[in-house]
Formats: sequence, structure tokens, C-alpha cells
Amino acid sequence: MGTNGYYVVRYRNMYFQSHHGSDGYPEWLGLKVLQLIRQPNAIATYRQVFREMLDGLKSPSHSLLLIENGDDFALEPPSRERPGTYYWNYEIDLDRNIFHVCGMPFFSLECLPDDNAFIQYITDDHMSEDEAAEDHISKDHYGHTASLRCPPEHKYKTPPPPVVDNSDLVTYQSLMCTGSQVALSDLLAKSDILSEDEYVRVTLLEVMIGQCMVSSTIGKEIYEIELLKDHNQVTDDQWSIACFMASIAFVPQMFDHIWRVCHPEPERKEFTWVREDTVVCITTHLYDERCFQASVSRLINAILEQKDNPGHYFGIAFSVFHCVIVKVVKDARTATFSHTSALQFLPSFFANSPSTPGITALARLGYRIDPALFKRALEVCDYVRYINITKAERSLAQRADVPLSTICPTLPLELWREIARYLHPFELIALGLVSRLCHEAALMVLRYPHLCGYRLVAAPQEKPEYLQGLRVSLRAASFSAVRAGIPTVVDVGVEFQNVQSKSMITPLRFNGSSLYVACSADR
Repeated sequence: MGTNGYYVVRYRNMYFQSHHGSDGYPEWLGLKVLQLIRQPNAIATYRQVFREMLDGLKSPSHSLLLIENGDDFALEPPSRERPGTYYWNYEIDLDRNIFHVCGMPFFSLECLPDDNAFIQYITDDHMSEDEAAEDHISKDHYGHTASLRCPPEHKYKTPPPPVVDNSDLVTYQSLMCTGSQVALSDLLAKSDILSEDEYVRVTLLEVMIGQCMVSSTIGKEIYEIELLKDHNQVTDDQWSIACFMASIAFVPQMFDHIWRVCHPEPERKEFTWVREDTVVCITTHLYDERCFQASVSRLINAILEQKDNPGHYFGIAFSVFHCVIVKVVKDARTATFSHTSALQFLPSFFANSPSTPGITALARLGYRIDPALFKRALEVCDYVRYINITKAERSLAQRADVPLSTICPTLPLELWREIARYLHPFELIALGLVSRLCHEAALMVLRYPHLCGYRLVAAPQEKPEYLQGLRVSLRAASFSAVRAGIPTVVDVGVEFQNVQSKSMITPLRFNGSSLYVACSADR
């Protein structure tokens, strides 16, 4: 009886709420809200009432929409912020014709289920007739309120793709396209088979994406992104989430406590250059051909306008759910392009595996040799507090003309690389500042992911038994790792009782907080 609940109405992007201090569970408040909006002409009545409330009028029908024992909608002014979903929350979304449960989209207002079906669709398969729905709420595989059993006629509808003007397709249609739906291995001129080092990067990216999806706050935002009409509606938090997912494979793969490694938060822009030769554009509806071509056109234009030097450049059109990788080959006079198909990036919230073609593609693209990696690694680690980067680079350039034997013993690159493998990532930075040869050796080792001082060297094809639970396997992984030459096992994305773990900060900032990922060794 003491279960709190909220009866919420969204109209013109404003939220009206009625708090119920008791009986907030689905069998009572949930059904009451459902029965009100299911009445004949209810949607029109609701819109009239809340339009008049926004205009400062008291509608004659206002009292008919209230539910006993609940606060009046007029008790608090409407807000642009959705009420918190810590308690049971039933929302009538008049802007998008959706019935939300606990902040998650469920049903279409235009085809609502009956009472029994409503309870059935929001509960799991294990609820018996004498049990309460609140104890068996249906969830997706990442722990969010959702329904797998809701039939298409009752399920909420996503908006159609936006209308694309022909002028937005000019670049795609006028430049020479040397290949569409090209495999990434062909764009990169690499084998289809992943190397062991690439597989580590792919697995780590899967964990990062799983950590986003399992977050209650980020998960809700992802569901909201699905309901956007076009890319102009992307909020700042949604942009931060999308940009993180698209760019995390391109930052120096060093993650630790905030006092040791801190990746800068990207500034919101239409185009984000994640490397000197790679740009990201956040968009929507990549499954639609005209939206697809318009996004590719925008990327090509950004590359041609930004880069004067001949060379190979890459663009990533990213909608969270899909990604498209574009390759632009520019010479002194002409430019050509090719691209992949729209690759699935985000796993389904009901997936049984964290792997997708898009995650693999971005991880492989991010693994390419980056000449600027050493400088970028220097900028994110705590050495930046003690080292003048410009001065260090100038000193390193001057040492290129000094005989190596006057700086350090004359050793082959292979030996310096073996020495580098025994060093902590911060010691790698110091080594890389000694000479050009040491710089090259450090650069080779910095291409491996380094988590809390551990260098990840391999990921098993099958996860260990303790990570095989469905919800755990979608957001966590185990890696073979090395620290100071000593092999160990590092678990990422999961915490265990009686095992000390560390929290790694990531570049994702959203809703006033940051995304941290757990890391532990020697379980």
C-alpha cells in the first residue's frame, strides 16, 4: 500500500506530474492511468486540457483526468525535465503518442492493450497469478524496464526518417564513388581475420559499450535517441553519449584513476576530429538511404574543406544504432570516396552477445598506426602536469641529430621494445622522451590498452565461467595482462566480493556525472 508512484503527462515538451504516495504499483495506478487514456477521444481531451493549462486556464475537464489519492497536476508548475523514475512512473506522452512505464517507452497511445494484457506485457514469464507485478517487472538484458512480449500493434512507434532535400545529396551524387557497401578490410587493405591485438581492442570496446547500455541513465537516453525525428533534436547529453561511443576507440588506450589519467571531454561540434585523418559526425536514421547519403555527403564536405594535403582520410557517420565508415582519397586535383554499408553498432537491448559489425569496425579503424599517439598519450597522463610538451618535442627533435651513443647505449629497436614491455605506461612516456629510437619503441607498446597499469595482451575467445551469466557477459570481459613483466588476469566491467577493484574514469560526461568502469586483477 505504501508504494510511491507518479502519473505524468508530457505535452509540448513540458512535463506535468501527479504524485501518489501509495498504490503506485501497476495493478492499481498503472491500470488507472491506462484506463483513462484508453477512453474514447481521450487523446484529444488530454491535449485540450493541458493546452489550456499551459495557457494559464482551468479546463472544465481537468478534474476528470485526476486519479483519486493523487496530487493535482497544478500543484507544481510544469517542467522541461522528466520527473525522476525512482518510483513507479506512468507517463502519457502526447507529443509522441507513447505510454511510458518507469521512464521507458512501451505502448502506442493509438493502440493500447486491455488490462490483463497490460499487466502481462510489463511482467516477466515467471509471475504467477497470486504474485504482484511489482515483483516481476519485465526487463531487457541490460536491466531496464522493457517488454519483449509486446506485439507490434501495441508497441510504441518510432518516427519516420526526416525529409532530405536534394541539395544535401549533391556531393554524394557528383563525386566519383569507387565502391559502396565495401568491407572494412578492403577499405583498410587488411585481412578479414582479426589479429590478436585487434581482438583485444574489439573486446575492450564491447565492454565500454556494454557499460553504457547497463547504466540506467544512459540506457534511458539511448531509448530516447531512437525517438528523435532528426539529428537537430540531439540533446547535449545524447551527443556526449554518442560521441563517446564513436570516439573511444581512437583515444590513447590508457585508463586509470582521474588523478593519473584524464581524457578531456570533447566539445560539441558538428564534426569531431578524433585523429588527424579521421572525423566523426553524429547523425540519425542511417538505415534510410537518403539520410545515409546525406550524412556521407556532410562527411566528405568536412574532409575536403578541412584538409588541403593529398592523402587518405576517414569519416564516421554515427547514429548510435548504426555507423558508416567513409574513405576519401584526395590527390592534388581530384577526390574519390568509398564507404561501407550501414553497420549495426549498438547491440539489441535483448541481445545475447555484445558483438556487432560496427563495434568491430570502429575498433579496427582505431587500431591503425597513429603518428601522433605519443603526444596524445602525454597529454592525458599525469606527466602533463610536470612536462612542457612543446619544449619536450623540440628537445626530442634536436636529439635526432645527436649520435645515439651519446644519449644512451646503442641498442637495436627490438631490444628497446622488449625493455618497454616491462615498463609502467607512465614510465613509457619518460622512455619515449629519451631519443627517437626509444620514442619509436614506446609508441609500439602504447598501442596496447593499458588499464590501471596493466597492459592487456590477449582476450580469450570464450569468457570464463564466472563471466558467462547473460547480464554480466554483455558488459564485462576477462583479459590476459602483464605488469612489470608479470602475467596476470584482469577483469573489466565487473566487481567481485572480497576482491579489490579500481575505478577507471572514461571521457564520457553526462547529466553532471562521469562514466567509471571497474577493473580488478588477480581475482
